[in-house]
Amino acid sequence: MALKHWFEYDSDWRLAPMAYWVHIEQEGKHWLQADTFLPAPPRKITGKGYPVLCVEVRDVVLRFSSPAQLCAFIETLSLRPLPSTRRLSDCRGTGHGPNSHWLSRLPAWMKQSGFRDKTLPKIAALERQVADEGRSVGWG
Repeated sequence: MALKHWFEYDSDWRLAPMAYWVHIEQEGKHWLQADTFLPAPPRKITGKGYPVLCVEVRDVVLRFSSPAQLCAFIETLSLRPLPSTRRLSDCRGTGHGPNSHWLSRLPAWMKQSGFRDKTLPKIAALERQVADEGRSVGWG
């Protein structure tokens, strides 16, 4: 069964839980003042805002404001063993985390291997599906 998903628009792409951890500001600027990020942030759609992919998994809605965030979600949850949020937040190099890292904010059942084995392939299939769908709404 496919996962329920849809696109919404938000006033700021940085509101997505993974944005800070995936898009790294460049030129030594502060996160909120930076205008250059790697990978590049999404583009704003005039009159709508920034497209955000919403994916419903059980009673949780995951929100991704860029394909890079969805890719990082899949890659991280595919790791065996699952890395600690301390290790992941240390990679960012800003002193934030580990409790504020997106992985620490997920429900415990999403981190269990049974869930990951069963659901990550569906999310990976969704990643391929929304590539074309997302372009039509400006995501990606």
